[in-house]
Amino acid sequence: MFKICKAKDGQPTAPGQVKIKKKSRVPGVMITQYVEVLPNGMATPDFTRKPIALTIQEGKMAFFRAIVTGNPTPTVTWVRNNGEIDDRYKSVFDTISGEHQLQMPNVCADQADTYKCYARNEFGKALVTVTLNVIEIGYKKSKAMKESRTAFRELPEDFKKNLRST
Repeated sequence: MFKICKAKDGQPTAPGQVKIKKKSRVPGVMITQYVEVLPNGMATPDFTRKPIALTIQEGKMAFFRAIVTGNPTPTVTWVRNNGEIDDRYKSVFDTISGEHQLQMPNVCADQADTYKCYARNEFGKALVTVTLNVIEIGYKKSKAMKESRTAFRELPEDFKKNLRST
């Protein structure tokens, strides 16, 4: 299941380099191989465990976890769609479990976004996207709850008036 593509304009490639789209065993993972034939014992990056989408309450700790394979060992990077990975984030590799983590302590509403995890080596790259949803707490939520309760209380009275008039 290979598809050979020419590099797009503006994307530099080395002489003889191609872009072959490969299928991963893990659904949702996109793999691009940079060479037509892999040397013996070498492998493009792939995910054996991809990060899962999170919905978490504001102020809590959020983790994205991924396990990657490939030879030589891929470099793992995390990217955010609408913002930057700043000092609030911590990228960690657990040598015991072989797990790459993006840790987000004390999550804020502005961190809700789509994140991408890239695994790259000299033979290719693997990409997976994952979303973080943050449930806001505090003033905004309590105000919305008050408004919904007030609206609910008014509805039965209006209903009773409508019944009497018929």
